[in-house]
Amino acid sequence: MSHYVINALASQDLNEIADYFAENSVEAGERFFQAFNRKCQQLITFPNSGKSYESIRPGLRGLSFEKYIIFYRILKDGIEILRVVSGRRDFPAMFAESK
Repeated sequence: MSHYVINALASQDLNEIADYFAENSVEAGERFFQAFNRKCQQLITFPNSGKSYESIRPGLRGLSFEKYIIFYRILKDGIEILRVVSGRRDFPAMFAESK
């Protein structure tokens, strides 16, 4: 059965996003995380639907989600969420730091 896993860096990203929503709008945060879960389920079904970021890191893919990019890699039995970051970040530098 296919599934998705969230690694430690992505979990930290999601905690920061949750903190933002906790301060601004809990209801919007609930909608965000429900939509995030649906997007991850979609990625399990269609793992190649995200854009390739192979030039940054082998096997890296990303999918736009609201004002964020969900970075992930395809596993045998699903996907691993690597980061969930603002679309305005310097992606090559960000992934160079996490090697």
